[in-house]
Amino acid sequence: MKFLESEWRKIVLYLALTLVLGALLAPWLFHFGRGLVHQGTLSDGPPPLPYLHGALERSPFSRYFNRAVMIVAFLGMIPLIRSLRFRGWEDLQIRKNPCAIMDVFAGSLLAGGFLLFMGISFLYLGFFIPEAEAEWDIIPKLLGTAIAVGILEELFFRGGMLGVCLRKMSIMAAVLLTSAVYAIVHFLKPPRLKLSEDEVVWSTGFEMLGRVFEKFSDWQTVTAEFLTLLVLGIVLAMARLRTKSLWLPIGLHAGWVFSYQLYNKNTDNGPTLAQWAPWVGDDLKVGVIPLVVIIITGALASLWIDLSRKPIAKLVQDQSEPKA
Repeated sequence: MKFLESEWRKIVLYLALTLVLGALLAPWLFHFGRGLVHQGTLSDGPPPLPYLHGALERSPFSRYFNRAVMIVAFLGMIPLIRSLRFRGWEDLQIRKNPCAIMDVFAGSLLAGGFLLFMGISFLYLGFFIPEAEAEWDIIPKLLGTAIAVGILEELFFRGGMLGVCLRKMSIMAAVLLTSAVYAIVHFLKPPRLKLSEDEVVWSTGFEMLGRVFEKFSDWQTVTAEFLTLLVLGIVLAMARLRTKSLWLPIGLHAGWVFSYQLYNKNTDNGPTLAQWAPWVGDDLKVGVIPLVVIIITGALASLWIDLSRKPIAKLVQDQSEPKA
């Protein structure tokens, strides 16, 4: 693999600039949001502006940091894709999918359903405890977030990045590399620190970036969480390769995001959770059991691919056979 070829340099530069520019943008975004809160113009407006006002008021600097990095990453995707000179979807080894709608729904039900089933089992066993009041009213918001995250991240990781890797290396190496990058990006989450407006200066984003990379010093956390994220990335990549499409990965990704966020919003860690390490972790993406559930979900997704393509293959064969 010639890592320093032009396409690789552009991807590495894109990732580095995303972190640097995101760290620079975060303080400005934070003070802009706080300024809107102080003005109170959103609180008196029509829905959903009052909700947005409350979200801006409650959000710590770490959330602004996350949003800043996402904004830079999204805006940077456009010049990156243009600079890589992709002529179309076929350049990324992506084809038209006759089972697109079915793949999205099947992926969502498989990933979300099995994750929630595991979560409910954990509740029954006392690993987690339900919140006093369930937040069912946030379901529409979580659905929107899950769909947006599924589409954007699959376009980038399993669309653009995996497409580039497949032009430069073997399938196995491409899958492992893109899955590792995916796991690193999701593993590096900033701590939820409550900083006052006076404490947030132009360099605060870089201080947060340093705290993000501190997580790699804890080998137990790396092993427990990073490995799960790595396998999840492999499952999504294999679904993309087997279907030559992004629809099934988008469905799987959206299902996982929705169920994970819904469960986190409505549960808390139980008193005996620490005793079950490493089988169960602090949330549904940490531990040996969640890892096994993801592997089972991937196997069932592979089975779905086989079963859903058989009727189409038979129809194509029947149409190609000469009539008597």
